[in-house]
Amino acid sequence: MKLDPTVMRTMGKQDFRVLAAVESGMKNHSLVPIALVNSIANLRHGGTNKILSSLLRDKLLSHDQSCGYDGYRLTNCGYDILALWGLKSRGIIAGLGDKIGTGKESDVYVAITPQNTQIVLKFHRLGRTSFRDVKKKRDYFMVNALSKNKKQGTQYRTLPNSWLFLSRTSALKEFAFMKSLYEVGYPTPRPVGQNRHIVAMGLVRGVPLYQLHANRVSAEQAESIFRQSALLAGRLAQHGLVHCDLNEFNLMVDLSGPIVTLIDFPQMVSTRHPNAQELYERDVECLKVFFGK
Repeated sequence: MKLDPTVMRTMGKQDFRVLAAVESGMKNHSLVPIALVNSIANLRHGGTNKILSSLLRDKLLSHDQSCGYDGYRLTNCGYDILALWGLKSRGIIAGLGDKIGTGKESDVYVAITPQNTQIVLKFHRLGRTSFRDVKKKRDYFMVNALSKNKKQGTQYRTLPNSWLFLSRTSALKEFAFMKSLYEVGYPTPRPVGQNRHIVAMGLVRGVPLYQLHANRVSAEQAESIFRQSALLAGRLAQHGLVHCDLNEFNLMVDLSGPIVTLIDFPQMVSTRHPNAQELYERDVECLKVFFGK
């Protein structure tokens, strides 16, 4: 279903409170009972059922009775609206603009800040890929809560309850990497904020590397772009990181420099990862193959 942010105009604090209550209940329920939604939302004058009906009508929730009781869960649009509300409440955005990109695991939009400047919002959408693909690319795919058994000192992992929360984990990881890399001078977008599965970042000039046609790029520019891209892989390794997906889809190029910017890295791993050397060599090989075309 297409995201329609205009629904937020008619929503009040209680609507968001009920929506957030369903989200909270989904942490340990695949289908959240009405009684639990009532308990978590704790509206002073009641009215939860009426709000649930309204949210259902706007397709922010889905309703199901397959578990033997009336229950609700967030839809993708409902999760989008909660995250946008969170960013707006924190003064990060004032409005949502056009979609400027769609990937296998994300949607990218332009947003307007309260200062009337443009930023970018990246919506992580891990549910678009198969579980097998996510497992292959994401080192944290099974992590919902990494806990310690105090007596035995062992660690165990639990599966996330839904693709929504797995997308949130992806966004958290990407924002943390972006912030850390930006602060030490790596060419990444400026980190602005993060809420749930959305990462807010500065707008980067240029186009994705894969969109550059050979007839638009001189030999000198191509050499500079390749050198900057390969150096990025080396610099990351020096800081103990491997990108794991360094290719023409995850690099932005501004030909006025040319300047190369790294735009996607939630799958990054430590050089202590058992497959780090293989992953690093694959990154470098991807660049060589692209520039050898």
